[in-house]
Amino acid sequence: MENWTKNTLAISLACVAARLILLVVLFIPALWSFERLSLSSPAGQPEHSGDGSALAQRGKPRPEELLKTYHIVKSRRPDIADADAWRLSEVILVESSRHHLDPLLVLAIIRIESNFQHTAVSPVGARGLMQIMPDTGRYLTEALHRERGLRPAVFRPESLDDPLHNIRLGTYYLRALKKQFQDIQLALTAYNLGPGEVQNRIDNDIEFSGRFATVVLDTYQRYKKTSPRF
Repeated sequence: MENWTKNTLAISLACVAARLILLVVLFIPALWSFERLSLSSPAGQPEHSGDGSALAQRGKPRPEELLKTYHIVKSRRPDIADADAWRLSEVILVESSRHHLDPLLVLAIIRIESNFQHTAVSPVGARGLMQIMPDTGRYLTEALHRERGLRPAVFRPESLDDPLHNIRLGTYYLRALKKQFQDIQLALTAYNLGPGEVQNRIDNDIEFSGRFATVVLDTYQRYKKTSPRF
């Protein structure tokens, strides 16, 4: 009886071992395939095709305003990655909304000031997408941090080359100019010439050119008629 019990136990263990080996043989290829899939296409990262056909992020449709902004950005800068173009478009919308500006007006300023070249530097030293002078950028950075209750930041002129930071400062500046002059044409002229210069010419009845404002507003009207091509 003892020998029979031992033989039965040995047979049972052999059967269990055989089943385990079979499971390993069957599932290793599937696990290997799953691992390769996970590495090549990380979960949660939307892929945007070069023609902009992917219209969803995190499974949600993109708003039409964001699509239009993205289309304008990519029409001027087809060389930048889709992810960067989407991020830039989102920041333009967020900061424009924060300062009660039309994002298409902000896009028009960027088009005229830098043609969407974030490393652009003018002959007089204005930098970045919205062409901000370093002294103005330092003042705007300090003012923005005070307004938002943040600690003072160390300012470097090179920080204006950061397109997202440049847009935050540029939209903040434009809002202040609109509030000061109560007129979009004067605000745009002040953006170009400087508010002190414009105010001085107004006070002393000195003529000044409004060409910059006219060109920006013409571009703005053209962008308002633009439809995203998706």
